[in-house]
Amino acid sequence: MARGAIVVTGSAGLIGFGVAARLAREGRSVIGTDRIQPREDAGFPSTDAELTDVHKLHAICERDISAIVHCGAVSGPMLGRDNPRAVIETNVAGTANLLEIARQRGVRLVFCSSTSAYGDTAAGLDLVPEDSPLAANDIYGATKASGDILTRAYAAQTGLDAVVLRFSWVYGPRRRTPCVVREMIKDAQAGRATRLPYGRGFTRQYVYIDDVVGSVIAALDAGAIGPQRAFNITGGQRLEFGAIVEAVRQAVPTAQITLGEGADPEDQSHGRFDISAAARALGWQPKVAFADGVQDYARWLAENPV
Repeated sequence: MARGAIVVTGSAGLIGFGVAARLAREGRSVIGTDRIQPREDAGFPSTDAELTDVHKLHAICERDISAIVHCGAVSGPMLGRDNPRAVIETNVAGTANLLEIARQRGVRLVFCSSTSAYGDTAAGLDLVPEDSPLAANDIYGATKASGDILTRAYAAQTGLDAVVLRFSWVYGPRRRTPCVVREMIKDAQAGRATRLPYGRGFTRQYVYIDDVVGSVIAALDAGAIGPQRAFNITGGQRLEFGAIVEAVRQAVPTAQITLGEGADPEDQSHGRFDISAAARALGWQPKVAFADGVQDYARWLAENPV
C-alpha cells in the first residue's frame, strides 16, 4: 500500500464522504475536498474548492499524496437541469483537472463514473459488459461518459494508473438527493401514500452505499489492474418495481404505494450489468441484499429526517 495522503473529491457527498470516512477509520491519511463542508465530522480534513479551480486543486495536492479518488461532480440527472453548461464545466473540465494532476504526480486515480454513461443499452442484451457502447442520452450521462473516456485515454496515452467505476443507482444512509426509494420510505414514515405514474414492468439496478465504498477501496488497493480499466458496479440484481415496493413495505409496513404502468420517462432502459470483471480484477462483489439495505436506509431516515 502506497504511503501518502489519499485525496477524495466530493467529500461532502454521498460516495465521497463514505470513502473518506472509511479511509479515516482505517487509519489512512485523507484529504477531502468539496465546494461545501460535510454535515458530519468523520475524522478527516476537508478543504473547500471548486473542481474548476485548477490552482486550488494543485495547492491541495502539493503535499505527499498516494492516490486521488474523484467522486466530485454535479451528481445525477436530476441536478443542474437549468444550467447544463455548469454541469459540463464541473464534470468534464473538473475531471480533466484531476487527471492532469494525477499524471503529474504519478499517482493512481479512481474515477467515479455511472451506468448513465451507457444511455439505453441494446434491446435484449443481457448481460451488459463494460465494452458496450457509451451512448448517453442526457447531459449528466454524457458528462460521465466524457470523464470515463478521458480517464481511459489518459491511461492509454500517458500511462496514468487509472480505474473507472460505473455505479448504478446508489441508495442508503446519507443519500439526501432525490431518490424514489427515499421518497417511498419518507412518505410511509410520514403516513403519506406514494403514487408513481410509472413502475409496473419497469426495472432498476440499485447498489448499496457501503458496497460502492467497498468497490472504491478495492480499486485503490488492487495491484496491477491489467488492460481493462472500467468496471460495472451494481448490487447484482435487476429488480422489478414490484420487488422494490415490497422491500419498502417490509421496512415500513404502513407503506401505501401505488404504481402506474411502464418506465420512468426520465430513466434509461438497461439490461442487467455484468459485474464479473470487478470480481476478477478487483476482488469486489456486492455484500448487501437490497431488502437489508432498505431496512438500514429506513432506520437512518427515521433518525435523520431530511
